[in-house]
Amino acid sequence: MGKFPRSVFTWAAAALAVAAGCTKPEPPAPPPAAAAGLRITAIDVGKAVTAENVVSVPTVVFGPRDTVYASIATEGVSRGNRVGVRFIYQTGQLVLQSSQPITGVGPSRAEFHVWRDAGWPLGRYRVEVFLDSVPAGSMEYDVKKD
Repeated sequence: MGKFPRSVFTWAAAALAVAAGCTKPEPPAPPPAAAAGLRITAIDVGKAVTAENVVSVPTVVFGPRDTVYASIATEGVSRGNRVGVRFIYQTGQLVLQSSQPITGVGPSRAEFHVWRDAGWPLGRYRVEVFLDSVPAGSMEYDVKKD
C-alpha cells in the first residue's frame, strides 16, 4: 500500500470538522408542568360562591337584580402572577375591570363579582379572563327578565 499525501489527510480532517459543525443541537426538553408557571383551568359564573371561591349556584342566566360571580380556577406555581377580568355588555361597554394577585403553589380560585343597584339591562354579557394581561379565556352569560 502506498502512502497518502499529507493534503488528503488535512482535507479529510477539515471536512469532518465542517460536518460536525453543521449538525443541529437537540432542542431542550420542556420544563416540568409545575415549573411551567401558572395557568387558568376553569372559568365559572353563577349567583353565589363558597368560602373557597367556588361557584355554588352555577348558571349562565341571571335576573336584572342578581349579583354575577366569576370564579377563576388556576393551577401551577405563581411567580407574582395576576388574574384579571373584564365584565362587558353586548354593546362592548365595559361594566367592570378588576385584577388580583395569585400566590402560592397548586390549585387556587380567584373570585370576582359585579352588581348594579339600578338593575342590569337585559341582554348578553361576557366575562373575559386575563393572566398577567394576556387573554386566557372568556364566558358568556345572559340577563333576562325574572
